[in-house]
Amino acid sequence: MVKISRNIVTTQLQLFFLVAFLLFIFKIFFGSSDYVYLRILLDLLISASIFFLLLALVRFENSRTTAPLSLIMNVGILSAIMFFIITFSDYLMPGIFDNINLKLKNPGLVYDIVSVFYVLVFIGFVSYFLLTLRHFFFLNQGRNVRIYFNTMMIFFILASLSGNFFQAENVSFLSSTFLIVSVLLMVFNSIRISWIAFLSKKEKIYLLLLSFVITTLFIVNISNSSGDNIHSQMINAFSPSLKQFNVIVMVYGSIYFLILFFTTLFHLPTAEAYDRKAQEVTSLQYFSKLITEVLDFNDLAETVTDIAQKLSGSKATWIIWKNGAKQNSLAAKNIGFVESDKVTKQILERISFENLTSTRTFNIKEKISENPASNSLAVVSVSPIKTRGDTQGILVAAKGSGQIFTQDDLNAMETFSDYASVAIENSRLLEESIEKERLEKELDVAREIQRKILPLQVPVYPNLQVASVFIPAFEVGGDYYDFFKITETKLGFVIADVSGKGISAAFIMAEVKGIFESLSKTIERPKEILIKANEILKEALDSKTFVSAAYGYFDLAEKKLVFSRAGHCPLFLLRGGDSKQIRPSGLGLGLSDTDYFEKTLEEYSIDLNENDTIVLYTDGVTEAKNELLEDFGDKLFLQALQSNINLTAEELSNTIIKEITVFSSGHEQYDDITLVIFKWQQ
Repeated sequence: MVKISRNIVTTQLQLFFLVAFLLFIFKIFFGSSDYVYLRILLDLLISASIFFLLLALVRFENSRTTAPLSLIMNVGILSAIMFFIITFSDYLMPGIFDNINLKLKNPGLVYDIVSVFYVLVFIGFVSYFLLTLRHFFFLNQGRNVRIYFNTMMIFFILASLSGNFFQAENVSFLSSTFLIVSVLLMVFNSIRISWIAFLSKKEKIYLLLLSFVITTLFIVNISNSSGDNIHSQMINAFSPSLKQFNVIVMVYGSIYFLILFFTTLFHLPTAEAYDRKAQEVTSLQYFSKLITEVLDFNDLAETVTDIAQKLSGSKATWIIWKNGAKQNSLAAKNIGFVESDKVTKQILERISFENLTSTRTFNIKEKISENPASNSLAVVSVSPIKTRGDTQGILVAAKGSGQIFTQDDLNAMETFSDYASVAIENSRLLEESIEKERLEKELDVAREIQRKILPLQVPVYPNLQVASVFIPAFEVGGDYYDFFKITETKLGFVIADVSGKGISAAFIMAEVKGIFESLSKTIERPKEILIKANEILKEALDSKTFVSAAYGYFDLAEKKLVFSRAGHCPLFLLRGGDSKQIRPSGLGLGLSDTDYFEKTLEEYSIDLNENDTIVLYTDGVTEAKNELLEDFGDKLFLQALQSNINLTAEELSNTIIKEITVFSSGHEQYDDITLVIFKWQQ
């Protein structure tokens, strides 16, 4: 698209130079002719050159963004150059311009070349003036006003041509009519100035000076162009219509910049208020963008106080942040910590975080420092910063002696504190989100550890079916079970439940696994393994944590089960149509010293019969709750086991879990669920 635009500009410039060349050829062959058709042809060539040059300049101007003051400065510079050329044209080229009257009657080749070049430069100046005035006419217009400008340009052309072609008495009034209408349209279009309101006070003062200088230059150039100097004579000899067009454009420029001068002058009293509003809008837009970009709380607090200082025109700003029962001063701007702390105490003596619901002002009455600069603070405004509906901080802005907070200041601070509340709330939410993500990653690690701790598959023996199920209440759990191959004919097992839930229980479970795995390789008797495990865990666990466990082994050759229970749930033995709870005595691991633990610990042995079913579980099975907060309990558990006793171990475990799930469907899982089932077959 940019390449196409450049090509068009190049083509338009080529057409301009082509017309300029034709203009040069015309002057060489025809000079200044009195024939009407030749004058018409000359004016058409001049009009075409202005037209193509304007088209190129307009397209070029549209392709770039130029500040209004830069354009006005350019107009001022070109006006000064034109003033210099017109005023001192008699002295610039003495050899060419000597005896101008003779040259005009008998022009030579050198004169024709210089005059064409001079006119083309002059056309360039006039075209740029017209381009600039056109740019200002359309700048920041809220609706389509092209028809007004085009109509004015048509009357400019008519007024320029009428002086040359309508000189007869019966039509001479047309020239004056077109000129008067053109001036009226100039005034009408010049008062349509809307872009001044968007300038700052400093820019308006600068514009005031420039518009005065440019108006003066345009008026002087109009006077010089209408005089009897060499410039005026050359342009008039070349084309009276061009001279008239030049005067009309200069008049338009004079009117526009004169009106611009007075309009800017009238805008000055409100310029400061506009600057304040523009600063507010800019600051709020900038801060709205920062809400999603500034993530760190401390950086955000610094940004809040920095923008608040500019927004309110305050001498100093800071934030009073509630941190539990204490209040801290944060992100102080242009004030020391000691001074801000003293002002903070004065503020908190008058208001509390709870009753500050809107922006308020206070006078500083006490001396806050030995430093005279600090003591110049006289009044403060306080605005609430809310998070989750409660005032968590106070945005303080302080002004010096003799200054006040206007209602506009307070409204701006009120709005800004709402923005700041949203930003800080987002920052807090982001921190929580990051912390949650960090915890989730930790849980992923713990979940992976637990997955590796628990057996991937159950052991397989010809005459012993084994099934196991583990369902954690949270992402990770504190239940543990495992199997150990002691000898070819002996299979060890353990089931344990760490007090508590979640990550801490999972890591204790990992430690328990290491203990039983190492002890099972060196010790055979279940009682001795539990005694040794208690000795280790007593040193490792705190006083509030313990582990319930049951450890035993199947002797496949002797058809025997030997186990001990350290405070764990009883073992269920299902034999024939009967069921039996086996509950050997024993305390939980880590609760007592070794001697007492050993005295209370009992080892139990069972001779296995055909189709004996042994069920080990944790309390998550029997304590599963329904919507009425009733436990699944031992009774329902035994009923489910007995009614499905003919199933295989795997089928039985799945059925039990289904029964528990249906029972507790109206209540969330309360505890980890672990179920291990052995079924003996001869």
